Amino acid sequence: MESMTQIEDLYRSHGPALLSYLRRSFGRRGAAEDMLHETFLCALNDQERLAEAVSPRAWLFGIARRVGLNNIRRRPMEPLVEVPAPAVPEDMADLREAIERLPISMRESLELRLRERLSYEEIALVTEVPVGTVRSRLHSAMCRLREVMDHGSTHT
Repeated sequence: MESMTQIEDLYRSHGPALLSYLRRSFGRRGAAEDMLHETFLCALNDQERLAEAVSPRAWLFGIARRVGLNNIRRRPMEPLVEVPAPAVPEDMADLREAIERLPISMRESLELRLRERLSYEEIALVTEVPVGTVRSRLHSAMCRLREVMDHGSTHT
């Protein structure tokens, strides 16, 4: 029963951030909620790995990412929902457009670092790549974004 309490605590602590990540990355509200539930079912069924996790938060984001990717594979024709961006100054709109043009691996690492505030090590766990690869992706993403913003154009 103690394990169920631990999962409930993790759900309360990290559920909202995971749900937000799943919505942004993998689709509609209802689908994201289903994926969140599936994430915690996976966590409940793999408590040995939870006990061994250096960062339970990163471990949960890794599960959520795999659940989201599997969901896309099962329903490849289902379009992702575009959430309209709030009105922002032109240079911020340029930055958002530049971020959208980044390769998915860079964009995903950037989002996990900036929005979810995961460490490089945690991002490596989530994306299943070495820490050096995370550092390289983030460095390359920042270089591309600086270049775009310095030149005032989103053409990379």
